[in-house]
Amino acid sequence: MKRFSSALITLSLLVPVVAFAATFQAAKDDDKLFMVSVPVWDDLYVAGGLVQIKETIGGDLVIAGGEITITGNVEEDIIAGGGRITIDGNVGDDIRVVGGDIEIRGTVSDDLIVAGGTVRITEDAVINGDAIVAGGMLVIDGTIKGNITVGGGQVYLAGTVEGDALVDVESLQLNGEILGKAKIVSKEVTVQEGASIGGDLEYWSTEVDPYAGIVSGDTFMNPDLKRSKKVMSDKTFFGAAKVALIAYFGFTLLSAALIIFILVIATNKFPKEAAKLVDKKPWKSLFMGLAFFVITPFVALLFLISIIGAPIALLIFLIYGFAIFFAKALTAFIFASFISLYYKKKWGKVALFFVAIAFLVLLKLLTFVPIIGWIINLVFILIAFGALIQMKMDIWKKFA
Repeated sequence: MKRFSSALITLSLLVPVVAFAATFQAAKDDDKLFMVSVPVWDDLYVAGGLVQIKETIGGDLVIAGGEITITGNVEEDIIAGGGRITIDGNVGDDIRVVGGDIEIRGTVSDDLIVAGGTVRITEDAVINGDAIVAGGMLVIDGTIKGNITVGGGQVYLAGTVEGDALVDVESLQLNGEILGKAKIVSKEVTVQEGASIGGDLEYWSTEVDPYAGIVSGDTFMNPDLKRSKKVMSDKTFFGAAKVALIAYFGFTLLSAALIIFILVIATNKFPKEAAKLVDKKPWKSLFMGLAFFVITPFVALLFLISIIGAPIALLIFLIYGFAIFFAKALTAFIFASFISLYYKKKWGKVALFFVAIAFLVLLKLLTFVPIIGWIINLVFILIAFGALIQMKMDIWKKFA
């Protein structure tokens, strides 16, 4: 058992510093304003319905909410997902954001990746790296010092692009500057006074020579671009997918952190009892957890066959879905208690919370390691759930 426990603890201590170098905050009510009005000198994870960040964030900012306003400066990355997002402060590294209505007003020191229904990069905005912008309506009035990739419906490009431009849209209104070369696919094109392209242009459009007089280099109308539209859209699509994935990762991390917080506050005895079973009966816990995840859906289906048992089946499916969605959070909580038991630490609720968060981050990071990482995650989860089931069975035996 000592070898088994040592292996588990070695894995659990790989990234404990991650949680201690971050601040987690969440609004209690979705319809009330949640404001960060004091500086935070490390990474900040925030979730809420209405969220305002008014002060400096010294690390990364990961944020999810219905309406988000960021007026303070962020020294590292911003990763955001929400309904309406306004970023008015300066950002020391990258911005990756997905939402319904997005507005970028400040200076971004590196790259911008943004996907939304409506996206506005205002006149005061400066993107010092590359920009990937996707959405239904895009208004780009700011300065892009690197290259830009644009994919969307209706696009207004009135700002300055100092690098190259790759544009694949339905409708383009151009009255800005592209200093490098450009490749543009747009069915409808409107070129206004002041528009210019400094390098070569390769394009496709239903309009007849829409870029006449504004291109300093060579102009080539390429009919194959219409057929290769999907190829041109790949970079934009994968950029937007990356944003969505990062936003989902941040959302699930925040959700799991809230579950851990509730468990730490609301429970006392059961994590200790589960931790003892992990310590004494790890292999039995492993097989019990495997049985739970394999057998439970079949039990629900058996109830579903009968009309009388349908409500019970739906309840079982609901519990099963909850167990899957929050499996890592529950596992992290139990193994934090296990580490406390193994090392004979009398941790308070605060310390237990942060150790559980560290373990949660470890599990999430391991998912990026193909096969081996997934297997390790599965083993931890099965052992944790197996211990919980054994604990519940022991309680039922006492009352039987």
